[in-house]
Amino acid sequence: MTARAASAELSSPARSFALPAANSAAWPLAALGLLLAMQLSMVFTRAVNWDEFWFYYHVADFARGTLAQPLQSLHVRLFAWLPALPGSGVDKILTARLVMLACEAVTLAAIYALSRRFVERPVAVLAALLYLSAGFVLQHGFSFRTDPMATAALMSALVILGRCRLGLWPLAAFAALVAIAGMITIKTVLYAPAFIGLAWMRWSADGFSPATALRMAAAGLGAGVVFALLYAWHAASLTTATEGTAMAASASRWMFFLGVPPYWQMGVKAALTAPVLFLLALAAPFAIWRSALPNSAKWGLSGLWLPLTLPLFYTNTAAYFYVFMLAPVAVSVTVAAHSLVSRYPLALVTGVLALLATGAFAMEDRDTIHRQRALVETAETLLPQGIAYFDHNGMLPSLVKANYLMTPSAMFSYRQNGVASFRKAMEARPIPMLLVNDEIIASSLTGGSDILVPEDASALRDSYVPFWGPIMLAGADIASGKVRTSEWLVPGQYTVLGGSAVIDGQFHQQGSVMHMSRGSHTVEAVDGSVRLQWGDNLSQPTRIWEEGPLYVGF
Repeated sequence: MTARAASAELSSPARSFALPAANSAAWPLAALGLLLAMQLSMVFTRAVNWDEFWFYYHVADFARGTLAQPLQSLHVRLFAWLPALPGSGVDKILTARLVMLACEAVTLAAIYALSRRFVERPVAVLAALLYLSAGFVLQHGFSFRTDPMATAALMSALVILGRCRLGLWPLAAFAALVAIAGMITIKTVLYAPAFIGLAWMRWSADGFSPATALRMAAAGLGAGVVFALLYAWHAASLTTATEGTAMAASASRWMFFLGVPPYWQMGVKAALTAPVLFLLALAAPFAIWRSALPNSAKWGLSGLWLPLTLPLFYTNTAAYFYVFMLAPVAVSVTVAAHSLVSRYPLALVTGVLALLATGAFAMEDRDTIHRQRALVETAETLLPQGIAYFDHNGMLPSLVKANYLMTPSAMFSYRQNGVASFRKAMEARPIPMLLVNDEIIASSLTGGSDILVPEDASALRDSYVPFWGPIMLAGADIASGKVRTSEWLVPGQYTVLGGSAVIDGQFHQQGSVMHMSRGSHTVEAVDGSVRLQWGDNLSQPTRIWEEGPLYVGF
């Protein structure tokens, strides 16, 4: 063997491990894999957000046969298997997050596929990475909410509109995807500019063919028909279904605004945690219209860019909304991204994005979820399934939430109506538990909030006493030697704790259990302070409640 041959043989292993070229798609692909692995760990360690509990509560409500909301609740059928799984409500939500992670993967594939209509492969992969590395997407892209599912469906529909042959089956799939997204969330309408832009692009590219216009019109009409059929089918099986149009009308009154964005701080944070994407988005309109692309493609990209303006007039743009909003925007920045990687190596751009995302991942709160699990497990063990309770967001899916979700929009409607709905609920059925998992409830109990109408605030203050952590049970505390005459709104079995008491003229020793009917009762503490606590000698949990937040801020 010659010296040159021996040298080539020795150097061949080194060549086989050579790094990809600086502008190879392998760099953003590897970063996508890394970030998805980070998210997979966050599925099990990131605190459950309050609306994830509410999202799952609808699933549990459907399993009980008491779901009354046909609009924005199609997911209850997709996740009907969840309540039968072992574990607490928190564990079931974490399982459902795996499905949402799969939906996010579909969205990433759709971003890549649609981007390939405008740019080459490496930049198309970079578009998917720009989306995933955005701070709010990294944190909420797998959350158990409407956003990951609706985004996957709508982005897949946009791929069909933008890239597929407009034949019968692709258009039927388009109609089904849009209709399903609409049944999942009415936010689907906010993608209208993206669909209009791509529709114009296809029609223009086909020489404004009447046949193309008819096919796209038929697809839009088909989406409406499928939506109506899905709604009718879904609502028909809900024995107490409410009118969906009333809900949509109520939401529309709160949905848009003029003036300063109510969530402007989150918009600033979104930009700061995804600076490359937002800088490219600011440059995108100029890059698009200065490019050599056909005018039809420029209109298509402009339509995909327009959702970026939603925080300027759409109200509910909290952190998780960016999962929904940024998917089409990530496609719209591809022309600007192409200019970026023509100046700087794709490997360098990828490294910056991966570093920013890793920083956000490293700062994750991994303690709050343990408090959430402890609270849910304790409460679900304490009370039998089906018992009614009050809370902010349906945190206890095995129990029945007796009040509506306490969001800003819902509380605005509540104040506008001026009806003491908490008290009305207490007059209709026994509600032995109050879960203090929101500042509105906590402040109302101390008299520091006027959000609840006075009758509701006093009903809560006079009817519940602390039990464990945020859990309060129906009852009353009477100081030694004092007499209390008050209205009892929670009938049921009560235990006399701390000392003896005379109740309505009858002596009851410490530890005795007696029935309190709804109505006025007089209680006198005769030998020490006395607590009347709902239930038959319910024992305090052995687990120690660790003080701390129940939810992670955005």
